[in-house]
Amino acid sequence: MILYLFLFIIIFSFIGTYCIEKVFLKYNFFIDHPNTRSSHIEAKPTAGGLAIIFSFFLFILISKYIYMVETNEFFILFIALLPIIIIGLIDDYNEINIFIRLLVQFFSASLIIYFFQIHNNIFGVSLYSQSSFIIITFSIILSVWLMNLFNFMDGIDGYAASECIIVSAFAALIAYMNDSSSLVFIYLLGLSLSNIGFLVRNWYPAKIFMGDTGSVSLGCILAFFIFYSASESIISIYTWLVLLSVFISDATYTLFVRIVTKKNISKPHLTHGFHILTKIKNSHLYTVKAMIVINFFWVLPLSVLSNIFMDYHIIIAFVAYLPLLVYLIKIGAGLENYRTT
Repeated sequence: MILYLFLFIIIFSFIGTYCIEKVFLKYNFFIDHPNTRSSHIEAKPTAGGLAIIFSFFLFILISKYIYMVETNEFFILFIALLPIIIIGLIDDYNEINIFIRLLVQFFSASLIIYFFQIHNNIFGVSLYSQSSFIIITFSIILSVWLMNLFNFMDGIDGYAASECIIVSAFAALIAYMNDSSSLVFIYLLGLSLSNIGFLVRNWYPAKIFMGDTGSVSLGCILAFFIFYSASESIISIYTWLVLLSVFISDATYTLFVRIVTKKNISKPHLTHGFHILTKIKNSHLYTVKAMIVINFFWVLPLSVLSNIFMDYHIIIAFVAYLPLLVYLIKIGAGLENYRTT
């Protein structure tokens, strides 16, 4: 039955994406018009990430029925995700102030961290100690950063959806290796499958974009899974950092360079590593395929090693990021006059 569910969710996601696309085009609603900071040249519907979100929560509901389990954690996710979805829709329709977006993101991140680190105390530290305060603060910042980096990295056709599919599937594999009796790996597969149906319409040349509604929501969902899997002692946070290394390295290094060079970090730009590679190769497909290859032949093996040799996971994480950062430095990520050859 679970295999039928997998197939159903892919089809549901595809049909949902297609319907959203056609409705938005028919009524000229949620249309993304290109500008000088865009990687596309035609107006196309956005907010297609709604199909991913609907598909994922439908998967959770059906899984709960099949396995007859309580999923209180996902009620917390729903409450945390709802304001993210609403503010994302508003932003996709008419750009809103960055501070309002951040305020909502911090609220949602704090709710997730409260549930897993204060209510469940997954790190087992005194809630009134200095170390607890540092861990909680860092966890909230990490969660907000994940929401924003997925938004930053959703800049070319199929890129963010492909990353989410791969990272979720890899995480599901590791979760299954560590505890096949837990349903965490099933839920992660559900997230991966929910993106596949959308990707069919988002693959180059994209017919629809996920928008802030989709990209920020995916970052929020992955932040939730990081702390959910940690609370179940299934996937280490260091392993998650390796799994997300392609996106984290590009977004973080580029932001750092733009802060150092005193650029306006609240404005869209085309200086992320994936932007530059796309311009060098003049191909969205080349960049997406390169990301997929890096994930399969570099990130996956190292994430498995990080999971197996937990005493060395900090070293393994460093090894995972090093060549990615070297490449970003080489091509001049974050700089306005980056290399184009």
